[in-house]
Amino acid sequence: MSDCLHCDINELVRERIESQETVDLGDLVARMSESLAELIMIAPKDQWAALLAEAVGHLGQTMLGDMEEGASDTAH
Repeated sequence: MSDCLHCDINELVRERIESQETVDLGDLVARMSESLAELIMIAPKDQWAALLAEAVGHLGQTMLGDMEEGASDTAH
């Protein structure tokens, strides 16, 4: 494990993908979405909407940035 949660998560996902002969990316995205929802629900209920908006906004910004610049090679 590194000091970067983002990098650790991406490494686990890559390992999962590489260990399977075929990968159902839709299922993988759904499972990661479930994990994000569970993380958001750890917060007090009155913060859920703001955290969900933050997550969706960051997802959009990340994808737009990557589409303009190519694949993400974020290094921390």
